[in-house]
This record gives sequence, structure tokens and C-alpha cells, in this order.
Amino acid sequence: MRRKSTKIATPTLGAMTVIFRQRGFKRPKGCAGIYMKGFNDAKEKYKKKAKTIDGS
Repeated sequence: MRRKSTKIATPTLGAMTVIFRQRGFKRPKGCAGIYMKGFNDAKEKYKKKAKTIDGS
């Protein structure tokens, strides 16, 4: 039986914690939290930028 892929469309805190734990990080929950903070900030900036380009 084939192993289930760990690749996901949009990262979540839980999914990133699992990935960092598999990679052997010392504090996977903390690393995942910081990663998600940056990801969400970038997503907001992208939405604002796209909105100004559209002119909506």
C-alpha cells in the first residue's frame, strides 16, 4: 500500500508542526508558529497589493 503524501495545498499550524517534527527541529511547535505568522502576513500583503492593482 502506498504511503499517504504529506504535501498540502495551504499550510496549517498542525501540518507544519508535523513536518518540522519529522525534520528533527528542537521546537517544532514554535518554529511552525513563526512560519505561519510570516505566511499569513505575506498573504495579507499579497491581497492588499492585488486589490490596489485591480482598482477595486
